[in-house]
Amino acid sequence: MESVQVQKRLADFSLEAHDLYLNKSVPHLDGPPKPLQFYRDWIAPNKPCIIHNAYSHWPALSRWTPKYLREKIGSKVISVAVTPNGYADAVVGDRFVMPEERQMSFSSVLDIIEGMVQKNGVFYVQKQCSNLLQELPELVDDLEPHVPWMSTALGKSPDAVNFWLGEAKAITSMHKDPYENLYCVISGEKHFILLPPTDRPFIPYGLYQSAVYQEQDSGEFNVIDNTDSQKVPWIPLDPLNPDLERFPQYRLAQPLCCTVKAGEMLYLPSLWFHHVQQSHGCIAVNFWYDMEYDIKYNYFQLLEALSEVSAGPPDMAAA
Repeated sequence: MESVQVQKRLADFSLEAHDLYLNKSVPHLDGPPKPLQFYRDWIAPNKPCIIHNAYSHWPALSRWTPKYLREKIGSKVISVAVTPNGYADAVVGDRFVMPEERQMSFSSVLDIIEGMVQKNGVFYVQKQCSNLLQELPELVDDLEPHVPWMSTALGKSPDAVNFWLGEAKAITSMHKDPYENLYCVISGEKHFILLPPTDRPFIPYGLYQSAVYQEQDSGEFNVIDNTDSQKVPWIPLDPLNPDLERFPQYRLAQPLCCTVKAGEMLYLPSLWFHHVQQSHGCIAVNFWYDMEYDIKYNYFQLLEALSEVSAGPPDMAAA
């Protein structure tokens, strides 16, 4: 079968998914669901939703002010991602560039976010190795270490619980994760662009030399290659300003946009592509539950392979 025929069939496949079961916008639920109902309605069909009043009992919603956080964990040293432009883990030219990782006290991060100290770069607490439990265990009593109804629905505990705090300029480039993700905004708001796994044929990938930002004494950031690492597959497209001449297939994608406000929880299903922005000083916690590597994952791997074949060689800017 020629690649043009494969492209057409993949486009039909994606459009059929939108016609059959995908929503035109992200639905809202009034309260926390029953585990079995949530599994049937959202996890099994792999559809996102925003849940209200799911953690209104958490003390964090009222406690986590800058004053409280300074008193509770101000002296704690945490990992902070620093970039010149807010894009960490993103394609820059012909490189996949990761942030400079700095060890900083929590109070010094708040000083920057509250404008008390001026620094070069954009700062984002975003380390995704269960940093809430590993680096900030003092905050666990202000919430729950898991979401009981989700743990029951999936029959497992979360693989990671992550804490997020950053500036408005900090942006998460489009990517996907192999997790069932519950994203809880404590203060401020997050802005998501979501694309279902079935839109994979319209989303470009390239293979990129891995690199890392490093601030120089002059205040400028250099890009330093990780010479001993393999090339990284990543998405070069910016959904805020897509280059449709370079990536014409993206015209067929059907992104969903949603804002998650304080006290709201986004269920982001496994393998959904997402791009994230936030209000300045937004605080969030998310729970990553490992996805099941079942027939759904198997089919997605097939879709990825067919998408790559029909798209031709990897993005040449990455060569």
